[in-house]
Amino acid sequence: MDKVKRNEEMERVSKVFKEYIEDSPYLEWLWSKKLGYVLMQIDMETGEIMESEVISEAENFCRLMFGEIAQDVLELTGNEHDTYEADPLEQAEITKRLAPYIEQLPEYQYLYEKLFERP
Repeated sequence: MDKVKRNEEMERVSKVFKEYIEDSPYLEWLWSKKLGYVLMQIDMETGEIMESEVISEAENFCRLMFGEIAQDVLELTGNEHDTYEADPLEQAEITKRLAPYIEQLPEYQYLYEKLFERP
């Protein structure tokens, strides 16, 4: 995929997750002229950036966002395990939460399915 198409795809996918990121107290999505898109995870207690990642591929961004949303569900249930260890109720809630994103990005559904596969 050429750079223009890759950037257009990043824009399209980032618009799908825009509201989720804006509502999240611990995520920030930025555009840097020097780096491109940057996803940051923030520690709200200290106000420090815990992790940051430069993202140049929509597929990678979508995978990360599906993982973030799935982790939200696991945190609500009080479980600190990977998504592939999710019980049926957790899987059902993850599926419910991801459904609006998958509907808008059906070509990335395979990334959702990979959430429940053991690495």
